[in-house]
Amino acid sequence: MSGEGEFLVTAIRRFFHPEDPPPDPSKIDWHELIRLSSDHAVTPMLYRALDSVAMPPDAAVSFRSAFEQNTRWNLALSAELCRLAKLFSEHEIAFVPLKGPALSQQLYGDLAMRCSGDLDWLVHPRDVLRVHNVLAAKGYRVTSSLHWPCDSALLRGREAELSLVDEHLLSIDLHWQILPSYFASAFDYEEVWQSLVSIDFCGRKVLLLCPEHLIHLLCAHGAKHGFERLGWICDVASCLVAFPNLHWHQVLAASTRAGTMRELLLGLKIAEDLLGVPLPATLPYDPAVEKLVKIVKNRVLAAAPIPIPESELIPFCLGLFESQRHRLRYLLGHLSPSEAEYHVLQLPPALYFLYYLFRPIRLIARYAAR
Repeated sequence: MSGEGEFLVTAIRRFFHPEDPPPDPSKIDWHELIRLSSDHAVTPMLYRALDSVAMPPDAAVSFRSAFEQNTRWNLALSAELCRLAKLFSEHEIAFVPLKGPALSQQLYGDLAMRCSGDLDWLVHPRDVLRVHNVLAAKGYRVTSSLHWPCDSALLRGREAELSLVDEHLLSIDLHWQILPSYFASAFDYEEVWQSLVSIDFCGRKVLLLCPEHLIHLLCAHGAKHGFERLGWICDVASCLVAFPNLHWHQVLAASTRAGTMRELLLGLKIAEDLLGVPLPATLPYDPAVEKLVKIVKNRVLAAAPIPIPESELIPFCLGLFESQRHRLRYLLGHLSPSEAEYHVLQLPPALYFLYYLFRPIRLIARYAAR
């Protein structure tokens, strides 16, 4: 267990329970703590939770600088979100912001409380090429590796997303699925679009996922990455606090139908365990979830490196799935072509099938070299 890792969790828990006493800072390496809070995307919450804790002057300056820098960046992202929302509206393109500053407003009521690297947008698959053209006209360029310079290559991404960046280094991840096809999902996409909710965001109305779909997204996204960042656990906890009247029967029914109850329970249980957020008494029990919670908890408290190596993440996700069908789909998904193959080969659409032969060869060669 890392002293800084344990301190970080205790301090962030205090963000949700201000009545708790502050953790003991006497043996903390403050610069390591600042680095760790950045890695876990919780610097704003840690800064707020430690507002009454005495710290060395240089650490206090570093913390304040990191907090202010994050706030400025979130304001820049918010301004771009509003600009693009107006642009998409003019072109009659439906979109939903995922994560980013809009989620900070929805969950925390404060643009400064989340760390966001870019803007994530959900659009209909039929609109991806049109959105790309609209963004390209405004100075955005594709940063995702494409297997060939053609329109069809834009839709080949294994993660069902396309990354773009503008001249100011503002980045957008354009999604046409909430989760990639290889990962078990509780989403009925037609239902998602029909149940969006409107919030006030920087003087305009923005449509976001309803709370029942949002809790699925937060738990599924975190589970997909092994909940390697404490900030993702904070989002689950904040969703439970912000929406105390969630329609749990809908949430649980959707997870039961899709066979994704375990990924939902993992997100909820780790939020309860680490951050003390109460859960409804009606949740089912799954002993496999307790083992997964222990893995996540131990990694966070030990300040384990981020990101989780594939050698740990793949077995974790295989334990997350409830059926052999989902496990097989996940493994086959990892055998489908990725940007790494596109870096090495440039094959035209007619020869795309060759990537399926090349990927296992490349993976075997990479692991043999290691």
